[in-house]
Amino acid sequence: MQESRTRRTRHISIISGSRAIHRIQWSRPDIGQSEISEVLRVMRTGWLSQGRVTEQFEQKLAEYSGTKHAIVVNNGSSALLCALMAHGAGPGDRVIVSDYTHVATGNVPRLLGCRVSLVDINPSTFNADYDALEKAIKRHRPKFVVIVDVAGLPNDMDRLSELAGEHGFTLIEDAAESIGAEYQHHKVGSFGHTTTLSFHAAKQLTTIEGGAVLTGDAQVASRCRLLRNHGEPVGRKYVSLMVGMNLRTTDFQSALGLIQLRKLDHYISRRNEIAMRYRQRLPSSFRFQVVPTYVTRHAYMMFIAVTRSRATRDKLKRHLERHGIETRTPWPPLHQQPRFRAKNTKFPQSTRLFAKSISLPLHNAMREFDVEEVVSEVLSFTSRSRT
Repeated sequence: MQESRTRRTRHISIISGSRAIHRIQWSRPDIGQSEISEVLRVMRTGWLSQGRVTEQFEQKLAEYSGTKHAIVVNNGSSALLCALMAHGAGPGDRVIVSDYTHVATGNVPRLLGCRVSLVDINPSTFNADYDALEKAIKRHRPKFVVIVDVAGLPNDMDRLSELAGEHGFTLIEDAAESIGAEYQHHKVGSFGHTTTLSFHAAKQLTTIEGGAVLTGDAQVASRCRLLRNHGEPVGRKYVSLMVGMNLRTTDFQSALGLIQLRKLDHYISRRNEIAMRYRQRLPSSFRFQVVPTYVTRHAYMMFIAVTRSRATRDKLKRHLERHGIETRTPWPPLHQQPRFRAKNTKFPQSTRLFAKSISLPLHNAMREFDVEEVVSEVLSFTSRSRT
């Protein structure tokens, strides 16, 4: 116990959307002394807004991801906004999006005046169903397809790249949850198409709030840099070459990101250890996300367990909450959001997943006895439940 107390004194607990009653939080950043020292060092320089430290972070992030350009912005939604605008998205353009995703993935193209079409998911991977996607592509002839890596599981990039080449749409990968993941031993962000990241407090790498666009296209990168800074090029203050806005980050956030990036592979390994423990120890009545052979490393931004029914899920959630364990019900599918209700269209797989799924605690700072307590309480619930 002494070791755990000591560790807790060396780290800051930053709670995002959690109540203090939870002994085990659904997510919590692992902010250590190295991050604190580096942030303080940057703050003492007197330069706090976006500057050289952000440039260093972008360089290291591009190197890590195996791409040419990384453009850091203030959050993941801004990253997707920059990506779409840099590729010329505008009013009337058709954008296909997976139905099962955070509402931001659908909101951003709608803000640009795009027409958003939804596709159902594969019930095994929770990512888009590729057969349904291909049918939607043939029907709608989209200008863009925004593909989502649900919970940190990469998509089949070879198949998606073939579809993009055959049908002429621009592929954008919403990798808000999958930094550090690998497809066929290559990291997410290294495949040439434009990819967006999030550095929210719950993510594998955090700057508390933040995001980035990864691209191999120099023109797309240049437009993203203009977009995040009111359209102003470097060295030409108050000269706006294109319509943009303030989507900048700060150097002290980038300082935090630089330290977190050094730890990222360790964090991903730890998350995989926790996920494996859940998969091995939780009852056979649960169903888990299937990891295809083309995925050589899952990033496990979160761990989703699928129960037998909505009633079981809701009872389990209440049981864990009573015992101080925070959980989440992953987002409603887009077609159930008030502004995205799809008429005369059914999405049975995303509907079922939303009704029966629960996201268990999984984060960089999670301790062994936290994992054991979660498993113990789930087993306790299932041993007494007949639902």
